[in-house]
Amino acid sequence: MKLKVIIFLSKIIFLEKIILFILRRNQIYSKTLRAYFKKVRNIEVGTFSYGCFTKDIPNGTIIGNYCSFADGIKIFNGNHGIDWATTHPFLYNTTLGLVEKETINRYKLVVGHDVWIGGNVIILPSVTKIGNGAIIGAGSVVTKNVEPYSIVAGNPATHKRFRFEREYIDILEEKKVYNLTKAEFIKNMDKMYDINLFHKINN
Repeated sequence: MKLKVIIFLSKIIFLEKIILFILRRNQIYSKTLRAYFKKVRNIEVGTFSYGCFTKDIPNGTIIGNYCSFADGIKIFNGNHGIDWATTHPFLYNTTLGLVEKETINRYKLVVGHDVWIGGNVIILPSVTKIGNGAIIGAGSVVTKNVEPYSIVAGNPATHKRFRFEREYIDILEEKKVYNLTKAEFIKNMDKMYDINLFHKINN
């Protein structure tokens, strides 16, 4: 089914749910699903990433390759105005019909490659970057940017440790495993299980 037809049909609310249900069944590989989210929701999702095709990912979010999103993740890209007479969205949400343009700041989150985000994680608008290879523990509330290859967890999420020593992180960044095609990935799988073989990965 062509993307233009999918977009046309999706404007009928119940049809969109059905279409997305069907497309999500092959979400690791589906180019159509990625094209739909880019065109309709302005969300970029990289190759082989999954779990991120939900209504809880705001417009403008960029997600890299090989990312794993668990269920229940919520990403917020703006806050209610707290210095006004009321925090109600009447003062900033254009869809409610009282303002012509938004009066709050919206922030865009960039999620790097090979990021694993656990279940029920909340990412607040103060977060604009999650680095390559990062892991966010289930149930965490992330309030600040996450360094590449770091493991963070808790409420608020704090740095627990890096996944690897600096030398191995440098090797992974040089090899760019997250840019491998499926065929290249399969060819290198035996080298990915052993930290001492990372340097032999062929890209």
